[in-house]
Order: sequence, then C-alpha cells, then structure tokens
Amino acid sequence: MTLSVLARLSPFHRTRLTPWLCRGLQQQAAPRKGLKVLFFGTDEFSSSALTALSKGIYAENPGVAHIEVVCPPPRYKVRTIKEKTKLIWKARVSSRATNLGIHVHNTPEGGSIQNWEVPNVDLKAGYGANARFDIGVVASFGAFLPQRIIDSFPQKMINLHPSLLPKYRGPTPIQTAILNNDSHTGVTVQEVHPKRYDAGNILAQVPFELKLGMTRVDLMTQLGHLGGELAVRVLQNLEYMRKNSIVQNEEEATLTRMFTSGDAKIRWEDMTAMDVMRMHWAHFGHIAVWSFLRVKNKVLTVKMTDIELATSFDDPLEDDYLSFRPGSCLRKRKYNYVEFPCIEGGRLHVRGFTVEGKQPRDGLQFAAGYIKKNKTPCMLTLSPDCKRPTPNFVYPEEYKRPSHMAAVKLYDIPLYHSKSGLVRKLKLKAEAEEAKASEKSDESKETEESEGSKASEELGETEEPKEIEELKETEEPKETEELKETEEPKEIEESETNEPNETKEPK
Repeated sequence: MTLSVLARLSPFHRTRLTPWLCRGLQQQAAPRKGLKVLFFGTDEFSSSALTALSKGIYAENPGVAHIEVVCPPPRYKVRTIKEKTKLIWKARVSSRATNLGIHVHNTPEGGSIQNWEVPNVDLKAGYGANARFDIGVVASFGAFLPQRIIDSFPQKMINLHPSLLPKYRGPTPIQTAILNNDSHTGVTVQEVHPKRYDAGNILAQVPFELKLGMTRVDLMTQLGHLGGELAVRVLQNLEYMRKNSIVQNEEEATLTRMFTSGDAKIRWEDMTAMDVMRMHWAHFGHIAVWSFLRVKNKVLTVKMTDIELATSFDDPLEDDYLSFRPGSCLRKRKYNYVEFPCIEGGRLHVRGFTVEGKQPRDGLQFAAGYIKKNKTPCMLTLSPDCKRPTPNFVYPEEYKRPSHMAAVKLYDIPLYHSKSGLVRKLKLKAEAEEAKASEKSDESKETEESEGSKASEELGETEEPKEIEELKETEEPKETEELKETEEPKEIEESETNEPNETKEPK
C-alpha cells in the first residue's frame, strides 16, 4: 500500500511523506520466541536433523528462534605445478546450511577444538553485536566437546544419537544395528556428558522399525529427520524434560567401534549371501565390499559396488551352479551382471566392479576383461602365493550341499530396495496363487455339483423301478377289476342277444 502511494507522488512530496508512511517499517522488530541454537554436525544424519530443526522456527510454539551451524572446514588438495586447489571433502551439513540460508562457522583446521571459542550470534540476525547462543545441539559431530565449551551456553548442550541408549554407544550405531540384524532401532535425545561419549541423562527416545534392505544412508536420513523433530519438542519443554530425565543403566551399555576396509572383506568359507548383503548395506556409501581375484600370476583386489540378492524369479546362469565352489565368477552372454554362488546355496548378482588401479566397470566390462569362456575364475578370501597354484576350497565341518529347489527358494523375501521389482513380483505371485486357489475351489464346487447330480440320477435309476412295480402291484388289479366289472356284462349281454339269432337261422 505504501509503495503504491509513494509511486504516485511527486519527488518533493515523496521525500516529505516517506517518514510518515513508513514509520511502522522503521521500528525495530520484536524479538522472536524460542532459543538461539548453535548446531554442531558433519554427515547425512546431522544434515537431515538440521532440516527438521529449521522447520521448528515456524511452529506455533517455536522452541527454536534462531539457528547457526558449526562444522569442520573443507579440505583441499594443492597442486604445486599449476597452483590450483581441488576440493577433496566438504561436510554435508555445510552444503545443507547454505541451501537453507543458515550461517556457517568452521572449526580450526586439524580437528582440534581445545582452544576454539564459541562464536557470537551473526549480526544479520538482529540480536545485537555481542549476543550469545542459548543452547548447543550436537548431532554426529565427530569430536569430543570439553567442559569449557559446554559451560559457555546458559542452557548447556544436548545430543542426538541414532540408537536407543544405553545400547550402541559410540561412533557407528547404525552400522552395528544392520550387521546384527536388529528389528528395531531409534533416536535418543540426551544431555552431553563432559567426560564420556553418549553417557548423559536421557531426555526423550523414539523407536524406529528397521526394515530388511535399508542401507546406512537410508537410516541416516530417516533417523536424522526423526531426531530433529524430537529435538524441537524437547526444546519447547526443556525444563520439564530435564526434571524427568532418566539416568542410563551402565550394566546394559554396549559400545561400538570404528570400521575399516578390513571389516568389509568377504569370507567365502563361512559367509552366506545374506551376510554379504548385510555387510554391503551397513557400509554402503562409505566402504565397498571387496575380495581377492587371481589372474595368472597376479592377485587383484576387486571392490563390488552394486550388489543384489538373487531370488527364485532370477534364473541361475548355470543350471548346476551348486557344483561350483563358493565365489566362482559365473557369466552369460548379454547379462549385465556376474553371478557368485555362496556356501548355503544363495546367489549374488554384482553389476558394479572396481579393480585395484583401474576405473569402475559394469558387469559386462568386467566379464569381458577377466572371465574367459573355458575357465571360471574364483574370488578368494586370502591372497595366495603367486608362485604356487591356488589352494583348494576348504568347506566347514559337517557341511551338506543344499538341494536345488531349497537353494532357489531360499530368499523369497521383500526387501526395502528391490531393483528387480521383487515386491511387485511377489504380489503378482500371490495374486496368481489366489487365482489358482479360487479356480480350484470353483472346480471343486462344479465337480461336487456334477457328482451330486450323477448320484441323484443313479439313485433315480435304481429306485424308480421299485416304485413302479409297487404301484403296478397296487393299482393294476384295481384297474383290471373295474374294467372286468364294466366290460364283462356287456360281452355277456351281447353273447346272450346274439346266441338266439344264431340258433334261429338254421331253423
């Protein structure tokens, strides 16, 4: 309204009437309700939690009034020849914060924050020059926060942890839950402990169902969003939550550890196809599952980046694949994957390979370069001596080779990610089975009806003559007697009348 009025006025009147029309805009904005939050994070879990926290600013009862981010600085590789820099790594939460329009603070290079001071609120937020943050929120930051930094916030600090504490404390709770085949996991909001990781009082917890086939990245994004929403509710009722906090039971506490590339090596002697898939899901996007491959006198390290579990809908590339040793590379023309049989009878379809020192390849390229027609190379658990022949495969004790039918139908289960449309195929299979069952029931009803009609006909054929005979025995004499009574006198009268005529004629 004010802009439209000012546009119609002359420059002289515009300069005199502008302060009067815009006096409401010149007043200082009222302070927002909620807390000023400084968020500490790095990876996908913290970036999705930041998204949920930023939405809490616009809630009816906002627990967050303003938010800024602290993360490690990006890493660059300096090229001395051309004097150019190349970006190697950047925190996911930093790029998410720039997309959301949130100010980012970086910690010192090297990862040490012992001498780092908590920054003030950005001047553009409108809180003044020396405004301090009210509380700190930590989500997968990757560094230990000392007591000095915790005490710099009036409301201390809280932490978002992707597990149901005290279970799975430490840096890798999501990977450990996938590897242990847990049915449920969750998110915990707790107070930051000054001396130990994930040992503070529990403020709130939310469980989460872990579906088969979920990868590390899937759980990070979903649990991070769930944890951010839970943190907003905790900040809205912070005093009540702290009065009713729960102390962790140290006897039930379990610790997790950092995983390395050695934890992603396939052991063909004792790992099933489902074990390999769980390892792939747990380290997805961080460490690739790998094994050794011998080609003549060279032993290569092969990483498998795109793996899928074979089901009964996927026909095996070899009919007698159970006769091959586990880890054999089976191929077939025009198929874009390589099949690997496992010890329990399951099969793995691998579509992405990365050989040591080579560029990534798909299944066709890998098969054309390393698998010959007459020979089937095998993946190895241990690196053999190049000067000696490859040792024979050692099966575990009391091993029994599975039957073909049991091995084919081993993994008919719906997964969270199914590139081959397994869920759709299972639905179609269930519908076909229902249709067959309904057809069988209809056929059974028809057969029952036909059998009933035949039985009734047979009964009619057997019983009708008896009834007719009985009726004949009972009714025929009556009819014959009546007929005799009615017809015999006429015949007698006729005979009596005719007899005299016959006797008179000769006379």
